[in-house]
Amino acid sequence: MATYEMVCNTCDSSFEVFRTGFLKDKDKVCPECASTEVRQKFTSFLRNLGSGSAGSSSCGPRIGGFG
Repeated sequence: MATYEMVCNTCDSSFEVFRTGFLKDKDKVCPECASTEVRQKFTSFLRNLGSGSAGSSSCGPRIGGFG
């Protein structure tokens, strides 16, 4: 199941949408003010990966420009 983090452009409220597929227009409605002027926040999918320290990884050695 995918989690989409959304922000309302009208009232600046943040909310999440849980879907088993792609985000649809009917999901893009603010629960606070019912506005359809919402946008998706793009956040890192790595933020919820367990309880390791910031510099450790169980995925092997870090090579390249992202680590």
